[in-house]
This record gives sequence, structure tokens and C-alpha cells, in this order.
Amino acid sequence: MKKHIWDNPNKMHFESPHKTFNRQCNLIATGNQIGNVVYSNYIRPYSETECNGFTNPPGHLQNWDLTKNIVALPGYIREQVRELTHDKGGIIYNFHHWNGARRIDDGFVLTTRHDDYQLIKVWYVNTHWRARAAVDEAIKYITN
Repeated sequence: MKKHIWDNPNKMHFESPHKTFNRQCNLIATGNQIGNVVYSNYIRPYSETECNGFTNPPGHLQNWDLTKNIVALPGYIREQVRELTHDKGGIIYNFHHWNGARRIDDGFVLTTRHDDYQLIKVWYVNTHWRARAAVDEAIKYITN
């Protein structure tokens, strides 16, 4: 995992060919995050049923994580994430930048959970090479 270097107390140093992403990036970290250029959340495995003292049917919590949390997944990615996290869960990251008030998705990254943060899959949704380079650089901060 790449070590954070700080430009100032509120902004990590991020360097890629995507100058807008670099400028907007304050922090990229593992786990649940709502940041300037990243939204992320845990995806529970299909078999996990306990939450806050309540028992749910198998798949209910995973479905909640895939449809109701902060990361809005395109349908084809959601179904692949559902399949890839079925047994062990994972963390899904949405990397994006802003053009005024419009969010531009650059890519989605799926990693294993807090045990080892291994890369499972990457979906590049912005076809520009700079967006891909920004996602590739961001992956270094969330995987071992």
C-alpha cells in the first residue's frame, strides 16, 4: 500500500496525468469513505445475516450494500460485484472527479476486506486515458 504524503494538513499528495482529479483529491483511504474523489463501502457476503441485533434472510444485507449505500453501481457492475463478493464480501470504491456540479465517474474498484486489501477487479468507466491513469494511481493507496 502506498504511503500518504501530505501537501498540507488537509490534502494528501496525489500525482497522475489527470490534473483535475489531482487537484480535487484530498484523501484516498481504505474502508467506508465519502471523499472529494472517492465513495466507498463494504459489501457483506451473501451468508451474513446479523446486523444491529436483527437477523435478516441470507442475501438481504448484501443486497442493501449493493443498492442502498453511497456507491451507485451500474447494473452490470452490481451483478459482477454480487457474484465476486458472494462468499467473502469486499469493498467497492467509486473514483470520480467533478465538472462543476456534475460528477464524472472514472472507475470502480473492488478489493478484499480489512484482512488483506487485495485487488479483485477494476472497471474503467471513463474511457479517457487520464481517467484510467488516475484510477490506476488511486489503486496503489487501497491495495497491498
